[in-house]
Amino acid sequence: MRVLPDNSDNDNDPFESELRLAQVPVLGFLIRLTGNAADSEDILQQTNLTAWEKRAEYVPDTNIVAWMCTIAKGHYRNHISRARRKPTLPLFDEDVAHMVEVRHEEREKEEARKRRLLHLCIELLPDRQRAFVDSFYLEGMSLEEVAQKNGVKANAVAQLLYRARQNLIKCVRNKAHAELDNEF
Repeated sequence: MRVLPDNSDNDNDPFESELRLAQVPVLGFLIRLTGNAADSEDILQQTNLTAWEKRAEYVPDTNIVAWMCTIAKGHYRNHISRARRKPTLPLFDEDVAHMVEVRHEEREKEEARKRRLLHLCIELLPDRQRAFVDSFYLEGMSLEEVAQKNGVKANAVAQLLYRARQNLIKCVRNKAHAELDNEF
C-alpha cells in the first residue's frame, strides 16, 4: 500500500519528510475516529493526496500532524455522509466522534508540550552533546559521519549520544514535574 505520492526525484523535500513522519499519528487519529483500520487507511490516503495538493499552504515548522488531522476530519465527514446514504450504520455517532476529536486535541497539546520541553532541554545540553545531537538527530547524519566530522570514533559518538539522551530524559522529566508543581 503506497500512501504518499511518489516523489523519488526529490528525497530531500522537507515537506515530504514531515508528511512521512505524520503518517502514524494521523492514522492513529483516524482509527480512533472511525473504529475501522481499512476505512482509516482509505481516509489517510485521501488526506495525503489533499495535503500534497495543498503543500504550498502548509507553514513550515508548524504542527503538520494537526494540519493533516484537520484535513482528515473533512474527509472523515465526507466518509460519514457517504456511509449515511448506504443502509449501514456508522460505528460512532457525532457525540462519540466529537469526544475522540477532543481527546486527540488533548494528546496533541501534550505532545506539543513535550516537544517544547525537549527543545528547551536540548538547548541546555553541554555544547559538544548538543552539537552531536543536532548532527545525528536533526541533520540525519550517521554515527560514522558524525565521528568523521568531529575526528572521533563512531563508538565515542554512540556513547556521547547515549549520555545526551540520558540528560535529556532527566531534564524533560524535571521540567515537566516543575510545570506540574507550578499548576497547583
